[in-house]
Amino acid sequence: MAHLKIEQLLEQNKNVKAKIIFSTPNDETYPAIYPVRHLLAIAEDNNKSEIKQALDDWYLSETKDYRQFAKKYPKNGELLKQGYKMEMMEKWCNETGITFTPTIFINGQQLPDAYSIEDLQYFLLE
Repeated sequence: MAHLKIEQLLEQNKNVKAKIIFSTPNDETYPAIYPVRHLLAIAEDNNKSEIKQALDDWYLSETKDYRQFAKKYPKNGELLKQGYKMEMMEKWCNETGITFTPTIFINGQQLPDAYSIEDLQYFLLE
C-alpha cells in the first residue's frame, strides 16, 4: 500500500528521491527472495521507466504471481548475482534495527511513528 503513496509523492515533488532497501535474507527458504532478486536485477540496467513499471507490476498487483512477473521481465544469470546486495541490505537493516516495512527515512532520519507517508506532503511544502 505504501508503494502507490510514495510514487505519488515522488511525482508531485521532483526534488524528492527514494531508495528501496529490502530486508529479505539471501536465503531460498524465504519466498520473497525471488521477486527481490528480480527487482534488483532489473534495477541493474538503470532503465528508470522499466524499474518503475516493474515496481508497479509487482506492488500494485492484487495477486503476486512471481512466475508471471518473471516472464514479463526475463533475467537469467543476473538473478544469482544479487546475493551480495541482499546480504548488505539485510545487514544494514539489522544494524539499524529495522524490523518492519515500510520504514521511511527523511534525510537520514526515521519518520516518527506519529506521522504517515501522507503527512510528508505537508513537510515538503515548508
